[in-house]
Amino acid sequence: MVRIFYAVVFGFCYLAKSSFAQDLKIKGSDTMYPMVREITDLYGKGVLLEGGGSSAGITAFREGKVDMAMSSRNLNNEEKEAITKQGKDAYSIIVAYDALSFIVHPENKVTRLTQKQLADIFSGEVTNWKQVGGDDKPIQVIIREATSGTNEFVKDVVLNKKPFPANAKICTGTSAVIQAVSQMPNAIGFVGIGYLEEIVKPVAVASGNSANFVVPSFKTALNKTYPLIRPLYFIYDKKQEGRIKSFVDFATSSLGQKVVVHRGFIPATGMTNGNAK
Repeated sequence: MVRIFYAVVFGFCYLAKSSFAQDLKIKGSDTMYPMVREITDLYGKGVLLEGGGSSAGITAFREGKVDMAMSSRNLNNEEKEAITKQGKDAYSIIVAYDALSFIVHPENKVTRLTQKQLADIFSGEVTNWKQVGGDDKPIQVIIREATSGTNEFVKDVVLNKKPFPANAKICTGTSAVIQAVSQMPNAIGFVGIGYLEEIVKPVAVASGNSANFVVPSFKTALNKTYPLIRPLYFIYDKKQEGRIKSFVDFATSSLGQKVVVHRGFIPATGMTNGNAK
């Protein structure tokens, strides 16, 4: 019985691979990469996946180097215009949601921050932990590289488009942020909820300057009590949907959404689609 089962599985995998004329190319968000990697593994057909950041994925999509971008932010107006000029009908679909989490070293006394305090820290206006209830130690801000969609989200939603401080430490990739914060007692950074580990501590966040502090978690993201929720997108050319639809349908199916949950993100239940135009 076991022998028959493996014969069927290997036969299916072989046929699926051979029937896929050309690999689907996807590039973008490092936040999404592990989740999409697991989805592509279950999908079982030819998919070439690459990280590099949301902006890098969007640029590659615009230039025709990939079939689809995975992005932790939606297209901005400039990108929409540039993609349209290339003859593409850009389309964004939400595949999951993320609770953007601000992390500190586990030994840091600070356990909660308002969005106003986060804005002051990440814009360089607050430079010492003592100013927000911690020890008298300088704050080391950790950010992502310029192509990161997470960087853009923090700038737009938390900093109201203010720049990061000039002395911020730049990390390439979310895992590098985790490692940096875990090794630097005075550091603070930000990551997607699916990356949280015990070697760092997420702080509770309150909207604006309120006193309603909420710790990022699957539950608080799902019930929308955590204030920093963001959609995670697939962006592709609607004109090429026939080539991409099978994979997108799989990613948004019950099995694909189980992977989303397994990776610590929030499923796109009642998914809202949005044409990027």
